[in-house]
Amino acid sequence: MEVLGKMPGTRVPRAAEFLFNLLPAYSPGQEVHGVPGLRITRRYRTAIELRVLGEPTRLRLTGLPARLWRSAEARTLSWWTDPNTMQLCWRCSPRAWTDAESEHHAQWEDDNDHFVQVQQRGAWLASGFLRRAALLHTVANTFLLDGYRGTAFDVTRLVLRSSHVHEQGPGPHNILAALADPTFGLPLHLTRFRGDTDESYGRDQQFVLEDPGKTAVLDLRATAEGAPSHLSPELWQAILRRLPDAGFSKRLSPSALARLCSLGTP
Repeated sequence: MEVLGKMPGTRVPRAAEFLFNLLPAYSPGQEVHGVPGLRITRRYRTAIELRVLGEPTRLRLTGLPARLWRSAEARTLSWWTDPNTMQLCWRCSPRAWTDAESEHHAQWEDDNDHFVQVQQRGAWLASGFLRRAALLHTVANTFLLDGYRGTAFDVTRLVLRSSHVHEQGPGPHNILAALADPTFGLPLHLTRFRGDTDESYGRDQQFVLEDPGKTAVLDLRATAEGAPSHLSPELWQAILRRLPDAGFSKRLSPSALARLCSLGTP
């Protein structure tokens, strides 16, 4: 997975941010920060490989030479208020889970727990969406995305907040058209649409989709914005140059999506 852009001076901080949020650390009396059991298991000339110990799935992050990946790892240490009080699980125990990680896993990953069962039933949504993450910038004018996962009313809920370039490139409804495509998409149908069907007005839009089995809900909240003040002009121009010329589908417009929702799409 290519995770870093080409803008000089930004790649090491971005890599450090990835690693800070992924690699597990523990402070007495607190929960484990990061993904329990996750370790850097292999190093390549321009990549590192991450894996949860004991699990077969691997994630390869590319975009930096080996020496800069090591710089990014060192940079994460400065982000802790007092790194000397932290147990950096990925450094102190590179080949085995620490006791803190095992206890955290036992508490939050108990297969008999109702919350865990709900999350497991809906885990396919995050996995399927991650495999289609490129849709965000190849079929729509997306330039920023964040979100969170939760559980409510016995379903897994994935909330995504996306920022889109105002009046340039295909709008956010193209993401929904791609995700709902019967051939390439996910088993989702639109249950709620809120916002203006004319995306040129630049107002907020909300698209809520769920699967027929009602195990998961995808809640996409899209906002059209101008150039953010925290982005350099060079980076913003690079974003504009990479916007796609065409969306996913001309026939599934925002108006058509709204009609499908009002009709109660099966």
